[in-house]
Amino acid sequence: MRVQTNGQARYPLPRDYHVPVSELRPVFDGLRSPECILSNASGEFLMSDRRGGFTHITPDGRAHLVRGSTLQGGPLHANGIALASDGRVLVAHLGDAEGGVYALGDAGCALPIVTALEGKPLPPTNYVVEDADGRIWFTVSTRHIPRMQAWYPDIADGYIAVHDARGTRILADGLGYTNELAFSPDGQFVYVNETHARRLTRFRLRPGPELTDRETVCSFPAGDQLDGVCFDAFGGVWVTCIVSNKVYVVRPDGELQLVIADTDAAHVAQYVSDLDARRLRRDSIWTCGASTLGNVSSLCFAGPQRRTVFLGSLLGERVLAFDCPVPGHEPAHWHRRFAGMA
Repeated sequence: MRVQTNGQARYPLPRDYHVPVSELRPVFDGLRSPECILSNASGEFLMSDRRGGFTHITPDGRAHLVRGSTLQGGPLHANGIALASDGRVLVAHLGDAEGGVYALGDAGCALPIVTALEGKPLPPTNYVVEDADGRIWFTVSTRHIPRMQAWYPDIADGYIAVHDARGTRILADGLGYTNELAFSPDGQFVYVNETHARRLTRFRLRPGPELTDRETVCSFPAGDQLDGVCFDAFGGVWVTCIVSNKVYVVRPDGELQLVIADTDAAHVAQYVSDLDARRLRRDSIWTCGASTLGNVSSLCFAGPQRRTVFLGSLLGERVLAFDCPVPGHEPAHWHRRFAGMA
């Protein structure tokens, strides 16, 4: 399948482009599971933090942990985060049995935005993003509790939902463990990772909004469990994979190009064996074997020209970075500022 090219006749990333793990440089340390990471034009960074919220890093490098609590009184388990137009951070709460979308400001007061849908509490919520029109999109990976019951490619009960002035509603259902989503640079499509179905999927984005014309962009082998996704400025789709600890780019002509690999082959082989025998357990995901990437879970393009890629990780305590020949696509939050810096 040909992906969106944003009007470019030729994709400038060399086909032999590859980043050795030895060339990755640490940029932030002292974190706790910085699974989701984002930045803006001012040079701020925000990253989810397992200690109950997110870490805000100022342009001069000062780090500040912001924590919040759920309606049940427990700490937020921030999985996906997003910078909203009002300067607060939206948090997708991935609890053991409950989810929700919360808005968290510098004072640490967590305001519930969406905690129920169709008369039922939200299941653990994976990812959240606010688009340029102020609509809040979020994903639920599965309705199964515990979630590990859905770590198989034949289970597809995840969904994409939106919250706006019309309320909260599901736009796409029946997905195989819904994870991060991204809007194509031309605004015509929504791309989403189906982690345990191991495919990158896209929908045509129509007014409403509505999602139609579901298509599989690319499928991946067992062990390449898709997690993070974002676009570069030329329509390349960058994807991170937990378990195998790989970063791919899906070129606009549909070719799948491996950019980074730090794979523990024995760990992946054990994972695949357990997958085939349907005996996956928590440590099948919550370990990365001998890989130094810590289950690479997300990436973002940052810096003045968005030519530096920053890698988030499910299990790590630091963020790694590398320079990229192509710039990232400008996300909707690029010119927003965190409310704590107002």
